Amino acid sequence: MSGEANGKSGDPKRIGPGEVKGSAVTVRQGGAEAISAEEVTIRQGGAMNVQAGRVSVTQGGIALASAEKIRVTAGTVGAAVADRVRLEQVVASVVAARESATLDQSMAGVALGRTMSVRDSIIGLAVTPRLDARNVRVLMGPRAALAFGAGVGIVLALARLWRRR
Repeated sequence: MSGEANGKSGDPKRIGPGEVKGSAVTVRQGGAEAISAEEVTIRQGGAMNVQAGRVSVTQGGIALASAEKIRVTAGTVGAAVADRVRLEQVVASVVAARESATLDQSMAGVALGRTMSVRDSIIGLAVTPRLDARNVRVLMGPRAALAFGAGVGIVLALARLWRRR
């Protein structure tokens, strides 16, 4: 892993095993357990937990990213929570955007956002008041998810009652 700092705070510092903190952190063909920085760039690498102002990932992965802006190209994301999220050719479990989420040729299990722009993608469950979609397959909307959840709840309640007998 290599680190680059942008001025005042100096070089990124290792806090513990796999933990890095600094103003700007760059990971190339490596990985880190936790990164906390204003700007994080990952190229052909990965991180478990990233907290930053801006996150950019190219051909890499992040388990959990929390930032103002997240951009991932050709990678994987466990959960992305940000004001603005942009995913291009990405597989993500959860995408939560306070403002906007853009998915292009991507797959997401659950996608939430104030506005979503999606092209050539698949989403398991989409929750948004405004969806701009082109060639998109949404497996469940909010109504279908509520119906599915209610059905699962009823089945589990009946199974629990049956076990007590």
